[in-house]
Amino acid sequence: MVKPEHWEPPDPPKLLVSCKRVAQELDVPLWKANEMCWSLERVFYSPGQANYRVTCASLDGFKVLLEQKLTIPAARAVMWRFKEEGRLPPRDLDRERMHKIYWLSRQRRRW
Repeated sequence: MVKPEHWEPPDPPKLLVSCKRVAQELDVPLWKANEMCWSLERVFYSPGQANYRVTCASLDGFKVLLEQKLTIPAARAVMWRFKEEGRLPPRDLDRERMHKIYWLSRQRRRW
């Protein structure tokens, strides 16, 4: 049994992470992580919107999409689509809808 005097409080959950942390967690170069962060939910903390952090919830959502074997551009398109709606993609999003979102995003670029 642990005595109360030896108890240490757990670390608080990190709600915001830096672009550097995104690069480390996704194992991508910093410049690529910066591009990805534009499709994630960002919180600016300096005047002029120069410095930002990414919410952990959006990073986790992005990682879930990558775990479902989506490419990075496809995952960015899905994240961007739901970001426009002001929410994160649901965890039970089916592959057909994800691919349709990506396909539609590619069609818009061609116009």
